Amino acid sequence: MKKVAVIGGSGMIASRFIDLSSKKIDTVPLDEKTLDITDGNAVETYFSENKFDSVVNFAAYTNVDGAEAQKGDENGLVWRLNVGGPENLAKACGKNNIFLVHISTDFVFPGTEVYPGPYREDSELPEDSSGIGWYGWTKNRAEKEIEKSGIKYAIVRYGYPFRASEYPLKLDWARNLLRLYNEQKLYPLFDDQVYNILFIDDLVDPLTKIIGESLQGIFHIASHDTTSPYEAGKYLLQKYTGK
Repeated sequence: MKKVAVIGGSGMIASRFIDLSSKKIDTVPLDEKTLDITDGNAVETYFSENKFDSVVNFAAYTNVDGAEAQKGDENGLVWRLNVGGPENLAKACGKNNIFLVHISTDFVFPGTEVYPGPYREDSELPEDSSGIGWYGWTKNRAEKEIEKSGIKYAIVRYGYPFRASEYPLKLDWARNLLRLYNEQKLYPLFDDQVYNILFIDDLVDPLTKIIGESLQGIFHIASHDTTSPYEAGKYLLQKYTGK
């Protein structure tokens, strides 16, 4: 059984992944108190002293709106965690022959008329930030840093994850929408945006396979169906209110 360090292991998605994959891989959850991935020396020391077959990195600053307050600041937490952290992990994995699986997002693409989706695994990443928010741009740059590192890696992209049960430390997109509705702060939902929502449990088997078999490359994990924010929100609120 492969020994796998799970960075950000106490998070909403990672904690569920650990629960459901434990019979197939030996997971070791690491939070920011155990390992600060923005500290390159700490990362190098940790993986020199602790042996792993693979590292899967869930850690990221994911508050899309909050990230905009740091736009352009490469010394800010968003950049240091989302770009510097993966860069440090890639260096340590390269030195210690560890397979790196980096969790990314569909936000690395702009979704504009100039560069519309849907996007495939081999779709070329934009080289400028036009139409991409700061969160998405930092995740975009992290992918580039890993790609040019020369290590054995996989990048896994998904979007709009949700859980069956509530996670106490963070709301998924569905529960956040219900919160905004209850607080009468729900924003307009677009009907001309196509996206894909993902039940977190459906992530586990393909991600475990990628880790277990050290499958290299870029992978999109998604549900079969696409929807729009308006249709998804309408369905959710109908079920919630019974109207």
